Amino acid sequence: MKKLLMAATAAAVLMAGTPAFAASTDSDTFDINASVAKTCTMENITDIQLGTVNVNTNAGSTALFINDSALSSTSPFYVSCNDTNSMTISSANAGRLTTSTPLTGADAGFKNTINYSLAADNYRNGGLLQQPGFRRSALLGLIQLNNGASRGALHRQVKFDALVDPLNNLDARPVAGTYSDTVTITVTAS
Repeated sequence: MKKLLMAATAAAVLMAGTPAFAASTDSDTFDINASVAKTCTMENITDIQLGTVNVNTNAGSTALFINDSALSSTSPFYVSCNDTNSMTISSANAGRLTTSTPLTGADAGFKNTINYSLAADNYRNGGLLQQPGFRRSALLGLIQLNNGASRGALHRQVKFDALVDPLNNLDARPVAGTYSDTVTITVTAS
């Protein structure tokens, strides 16, 4: 009987630590969420120095017209956007380099502006015709090229190329002086 009582006590102790029957299982799910804000950023863009724009120094009917192209670029800089974005390029002088040299007393046929073109290089996939920019022509005025056209997310080096083309400056002879323009580049996530 002692043995039976000890076995019953041992069984009771073991049963007290273990539930008689396991409860039914329960489960639930939950989501983990995060967000990343739309962001575009650019490194500092260097100025473009076109140097001396050459004019025809030979006497005659074409004297003093721009007779050679002037081309220069910014240093490459990073443009990064983590969403669909667009680039707009605006010129304070509508695609003209200007000088403070007055035209007072000058013969007809002189001007204190120089028409130029500006285009991004490598902002979009494809060649020059797919890049945002503008071209200023004596005949056609200011022509915008892909300005504000949308593209996908990017992280790449871009540069800008500026060009003074004699064919876009056949309207008049530039007066001597230092010419400049201010260009604003804006990259916007859309």
